[in-house]
Order: sequence, then C-alpha cells, then structure tokens
Amino acid sequence: MTFQAPEASKRPNTRATYADFITRIERLCHTDPGARAALRAGLRRDLDHPRTRAMHRLLTPRLPEGCDDKTAQAHYTVAALIAAQPRHAFASDQEDDENAADEQGTVKKHVLQEDGPDEEAATPESTRYGPSFGASLGHAVMAKGASMRMSAAESRINLLTRQSLRGIHLHLPGAVNQVRTTSATIDWGQLLADLVDWPYQSGRISRRWLQDFYRITARADQD
Repeated sequence: MTFQAPEASKRPNTRATYADFITRIERLCHTDPGARAALRAGLRRDLDHPRTRAMHRLLTPRLPEGCDDKTAQAHYTVAALIAAQPRHAFASDQEDDENAADEQGTVKKHVLQEDGPDEEAATPESTRYGPSFGASLGHAVMAKGASMRMSAAESRINLLTRQSLRGIHLHLPGAVNQVRTTSATIDWGQLLADLVDWPYQSGRISRRWLQDFYRITARADQD
C-alpha cells in the first residue's frame, strides 16, 4: 500500500493559492521595510522559535485556512527567503511599484490559465507550475560570469536532495544565496509547492530537482 498524505487531495486551487501568497509577500516586502526585517529574521527558524514571533502577525492571515504546521513552516520559510533578498530588490519608487504590480498580475493570469477547469481535482503532482530549484541551481552554474563551480553546485544539490523536512528548511538559505550571486532566478511559487509536498513526496521532488539540474548543465556542455 502506498502512503499518501490525506490532505494532499484536499488542497483546492493550489497553484493560484501559492501564487497569491507569493504576490502578497513580495508586495509586503516592497512597501514595508519593518515587515521585511521581521520576515527575514525567520530564516532557519521553526514556528516556535522566539525570533519568529513577529512573523505570526504578518503571515497567519495569509496562510491557507486550516493548514497544518508543516504547511505553515513551508510558507514561513519561503516568506523569509523572499524577505532576505538584497535591498535593491525592493526599490520603493513609484515606477518600481507599478512594474511589480504588472508582473504580479501577469503571473496570476498565467497561473489561472494553466489551472484549467479541472483545478478542483488537483493532486500534488499537478501543483507544479514553474522551474524547480534544481533548474535554478543549474542556471546559476551556467550563468555568464558565474562564480559557482559545477563541483560545488553538484555537492549542493546532492546535499539538498538528501535532507529530511527539517534539514531542507535549514539548508535552503545557503543554496538560495548562491543562486542570488548570479543572474539565475528562483520560482518562489514552485519552491513553496515543493516544500509543502516535501513531507510525503520528497523522493519525487528530489528526483525532479536532480534531473532538472543535470539536464541544464549537460545541455550547456553539449553546446
């Protein structure tokens, strides 16, 4: 008998929900430096750590209704990772605000179009809607002028894909920082989906991260 978490088939409209959460967090970090600092303090912290207390006020209203602690932890981790981006990623001038709003609207539209009429029957497999973190790491290695060596990136992706639930939350910030030193981007919505599913789909997610990483790096070698 194959175990599958019962909540997996009960998450309606997952992709749109994840995209909406990312949009809200990016907007919050964009407009409120104090909130950004509070979220950033939650890096590598669990839900009960004293430094996450300020996060509860900011994130609790934005969490999926009735979510369990593992799902909440995934949202807290991604919110902290977004908030930990360099200050220039959250420019406060009006032009940047308008551009951010346009980009967020485009993402929402794309996600809703991709969901289709069968969204209510979504499964964990169908929550994927963007590049995996393995793809981001692969692009980081291949980016022009990248300082990350293939051997270091390969060690990093293998370390990540062997982690327990607690381990993945602890090790992700370091890997994300490495990606940020390059022109590679991270799909926060996809990363959130993978962290939510990690407790019972870590094998499938790890395989996809590894396959995406090696597919991208192998393609570059062939070129």
